[in-house]
Amino acid sequence: MNNLTKGSIILLEIRKMGINGEGIGYYNKLAVFCKGAIQKEKVYCKITEVYDKYAVGEIDSIIEKSNRRVEPICKFYKECGACNMQHIKENEQLKIKREILINSLKRYTKLDVSSLNIYPTVKSDEVAYRNKSQMPFRDTNFGLALGLFQEGTNKFIYVDDCKITNENVNKINEKVLSILRKYDEKTTKSGGVLKYLCVRCLKEAQVTFVLSEYKDVYKKIAKEVIDNIDLVKTVAYTIQSKNDPSIFGNEVQILEGKNYIKDEMLGLKISLSPKSFYQLNKSQSEKVYSEILSSGIKDTDIVFDAYSGIGVLGLLIAKKAKHVYSCDFNSDSIKNARIIARENEISNITFYSDRIETRFPKLIDENIKPNMIVLDPPRSGLDDKVINSLLNMKAEKIFYISCNASSLAKNLNKLLDLYKIEYIRPYDFFTETALVESVCCLKLKES
Repeated sequence: MNNLTKGSIILLEIRKMGINGEGIGYYNKLAVFCKGAIQKEKVYCKITEVYDKYAVGEIDSIIEKSNRRVEPICKFYKECGACNMQHIKENEQLKIKREILINSLKRYTKLDVSSLNIYPTVKSDEVAYRNKSQMPFRDTNFGLALGLFQEGTNKFIYVDDCKITNENVNKINEKVLSILRKYDEKTTKSGGVLKYLCVRCLKEAQVTFVLSEYKDVYKKIAKEVIDNIDLVKTVAYTIQSKNDPSIFGNEVQILEGKNYIKDEMLGLKISLSPKSFYQLNKSQSEKVYSEILSSGIKDTDIVFDAYSGIGVLGLLIAKKAKHVYSCDFNSDSIKNARIIARENEISNITFYSDRIETRFPKLIDENIKPNMIVLDPPRSGLDDKVINSLLNMKAEKIFYISCNASSLAKNLNKLLDLYKIEYIRPYDFFTETALVESVCCLKLKES
């Protein structure tokens, strides 16, 4: 029985790192997760929450400081909480991400993890990797502002310069704010009409206003944005329902400019609608896709592409394979994918707006059997229906692109009935955070 209470201050030796970038120590055999602490440090930890099997705390003071600790580059770091590893040296962050992956495999599988081929984490080319921002509006004592919510709270933090966001996105946010501030307060007041500003910037930029209701003045605002910000080629709006937790509403309407902005990835011409999903860290995505493309794909191969989004990976594979069948439940993404296929004159790919566990068995019933499957599921991973479908298909090779080490490990524990792990390669997609992207190559076991 521990005697910890909220507000207690304890001496804690940090033994390892947690999946959210926190340091973990033990107090009378109880695990204590200390935000901001680093492995091998000794800290006085102030307890903020106590549960049956663990406690949560924050640093009160550091007794023995790690030589891996650095000064955060962002002035909002302590308030915001989004970049939970910015106080740790970059090379150490890469090691921690690999350890998070290893610890998840140890926890959720029966594998001898020491025998697995787990590569070092691939470094990101840049810190300001995010090509998109989605920021809420709020009224402040200095006028309309954009920012982020403090981790785990509804407290608004004004952020005028996000260090992990592309410089052009930050500049567009600032210029759009400047334009909005000139208009009637009743129109731009964040508690009324304005909810979020979404900006994506690649070779060209899109601006989308998330509103509670449409007003004609936004047509005028959109034209001013297009006329005054060279990179912006699209201004759109969407209505957010009060009961909808997602930022974008069902429909996105173009106010001014083009329906799609242009980009290119590994020679593939890409058109993007405001609502379409696109990887936030483009250069790391290119590395992942290049890895899969260099895996020996033959012109006789049939490939299933699951959770395909706008189809970038499937379209790149189609340049090498006999045929690709891509599936995603999001109809907007599939519509966008078909446009990209036409623009690149790629015809040996078929897109489905459907659930994976529904569509892929239908293809098998039509005697279409894959040699290879690529998966890029959401953070929740694969559900049992999808896993059972994969096991029934018995493709020779599976590439599982994961953005959550825990869900990957849980899924692998079931897939390993028929498959063996060739290798896992972690990637630093989300620099300064504890999020781990990885590519796991699975090969069908011999009968």
